[in-house]
Amino acid sequence: MILIAPDKFKGHHTAAEVCEAVVARLRAAGYRGDVLCRPMSDGGEGAADMLLPHGCRQSDTPGVYFDTETGRCVAVSSEVVGFAAFEGSGLPLMRRSSFALGRAIPRDVSVYVAVGGTAVADGGAGFLQGLGVKFYDRFGSQIREPLCPATLHNVADADTSALSHYRLTGVVDVEASLIPQHGGRGLSALDFAPQKALPGEDLGALAEALRHLHDVLGGRSPWDGAGGGLGYAIASVVGAPCVSGARMAVDSLDVGDADIKLVITGEGRVDMQTSRGGKLVDAVYRRMAARGIPVLVLYGAPDSENLYPWMAPLDSDWIARIRDILPF
Repeated sequence: MILIAPDKFKGHHTAAEVCEAVVARLRAAGYRGDVLCRPMSDGGEGAADMLLPHGCRQSDTPGVYFDTETGRCVAVSSEVVGFAAFEGSGLPLMRRSSFALGRAIPRDVSVYVAVGGTAVADGGAGFLQGLGVKFYDRFGSQIREPLCPATLHNVADADTSALSHYRLTGVVDVEASLIPQHGGRGLSALDFAPQKALPGEDLGALAEALRHLHDVLGGRSPWDGAGGGLGYAIASVVGAPCVSGARMAVDSLDVGDADIKLVITGEGRVDMQTSRGGKLVDAVYRRMAARGIPVLVLYGAPDSENLYPWMAPLDSDWIARIRDILPF
């Protein structure tokens, strides 16, 4: 059996579309063996399909879903504060807020918050406002406008008592700190800012804004840098448990290793964020390689890094390489 378990190729193909393309290529090449397709997500786009495998219905709030069998509630950050939410607004990253996501979360209900694929980097301050956290400036006046990176310096204090009404679990797409740690080599929220179209000259201002928010609210967790700081708000401020979306996705495969002869995974760009942040492709590779199962990593972006033993562009002739280990 060939297991096809990719993430999305962001901006080009959904994970399901990648599965379809790979199967079509295999069948056209003459492969008639069993194929199992499992489109995957680590907390970004496609998270609702992973977290609600039994079917779901959308609530009146876009990006919030309820499982029709289990009652599980999922809020998908990429659908509420992803790039589509700000398309046409002209707002630069320093002026975008995660407030809408906080407003979308139902109270007094257990909610999985899928963190990933966002277009914000406000440290989750706007999200917290949406949950009812009151922020105050140095004069003691409540800050009522949705917070964004450009206004975080105004925060002097916060009343977080409203958080007692929420029961959250974060499903996070990457492990990263909010701001770079002294002597650390791990990722931080700043590493993801350029792909959210932050100009290089604003990187220092964003770092200072997030550092100031942390000085006011405190706390630290391995998830803080995910989703532009949504991980920080959920794990370190709300104090909610968080899990790796990648590990959850891999655990959900529920396929006997003895049946798998080859695994095909991949994502749009494979780089140090893939391996250092514990993202989906890396989780799939490590799980299967540890069991002696060969893994082919496909990618789309030409500037992807050669991080895994067996990699190929999605549109290349990778069939010939498969025949070397799985003749057909």
